[in-house]
Amino acid sequence: GKKGSSVANVCLSTQLLGGSRSTVEVITLNKTKIESLDLNITALAFNKSLTDVDGIISSGFLWNNEDAETTKWRPQGVATFHTSGRRFALVSWYGRKDEGYSNRGGRISFVDISDMHHNTTSKYFYTHVLLVDENNCTLPNIHVGGIEQQNGILYVADSRKGQQAILEFDIAGGLFELPPEMIDSMFGYRYVLRQSSSFHSPTKPSFISYDIDNHKFIVGTYARCGRKVGIHVDSEKCFNQPKNRLVWFNKSDVALNSTIAKNSDSCWHYFSEMQGAVSAKVGNSTIVWVSSSYGPIADGHLHVVNASTSFPGEYGNVDIALDEVPIFRFPPGLEDLHIEQTEYRRYIWMVTEFGTRRVFATPLDNFLP
Repeated sequence: GKKGSSVANVCLSTQLLGGSRSTVEVITLNKTKIESLDLNITALAFNKSLTDVDGIISSGFLWNNEDAETTKWRPQGVATFHTSGRRFALVSWYGRKDEGYSNRGGRISFVDISDMHHNTTSKYFYTHVLLVDENNCTLPNIHVGGIEQQNGILYVADSRKGQQAILEFDIAGGLFELPPEMIDSMFGYRYVLRQSSSFHSPTKPSFISYDIDNHKFIVGTYARCGRKVGIHVDSEKCFNQPKNRLVWFNKSDVALNSTIAKNSDSCWHYFSEMQGAVSAKVGNSTIVWVSSSYGPIADGHLHVVNASTSFPGEYGNVDIALDEVPIFRFPPGLEDLHIEQTEYRRYIWMVTEFGTRRVFATPLDNFLP
């Protein structure tokens, strides 16, 4: 395969056909639907308080033992997908370089959570799907730090050096089941999700979400700050770093290689070690929720900001007084955020990567400024 930051990708065609690209057409992959995935791994459901404010209960799941404890893969991004009367949580993982797994790139867990919030269940079922590019090759070194789903397209943040892109995967058109003889060549994965397109991101995309009220994508950049050893710091110095950037934008407004999208709203004055951000309208205000964390020891933080200036509008001058921002504390390793609209209410989804790895949803109205 091609070299990606000195780690070679792995391609279905070259694995199967001894490197002869001219015969790539021989491969016929079986397209499959999300409803047809064999969800053969069991997750355990839970309902519990995970934050430092009494009475806020989150519903979610714990991975099976292998996924809960693996050091080879680490969970990062979270989104949801409703289709054919079923409800799925989608979680991204990246292959760890120091475990020799970076050539595997990224994978997505499809978790059927249809029973969540409807009846009491103790288990959910899931499977992992390997991400591949248009040539059926893995995406070496991708961090998949954040994902989002809109209208059946999975959007994946690609922060790799020289990329600065959002990758698109058409869930209905790009999900394939591999023939049994191919599975070993793709690290034992039975399913792949093939990239359909990509577009340039106006800033380095450590994470991505979509504001369904303001109809804009949000991307942001993780920037380390503070003392070196495993501590997450919300200091004024860290808060004022220029790299702490969130950008709201329309996909149609992003010009290739532009540093900023036209008609975009950019905020330069945010938190260090941001891992995810979402925004939505509450009454007449736009509220922004930002997760920040660093390392396996310090609490993760959920910051709640009332971005009450007009939206869209000139965002660069929003002056947030750090000591006026509510912070909800969560377990260490808080990562990507996602807002799910269900029939009855909105939930904010979160995922943790360290300690007890959890994926969970909490009613959004619990976290208002």
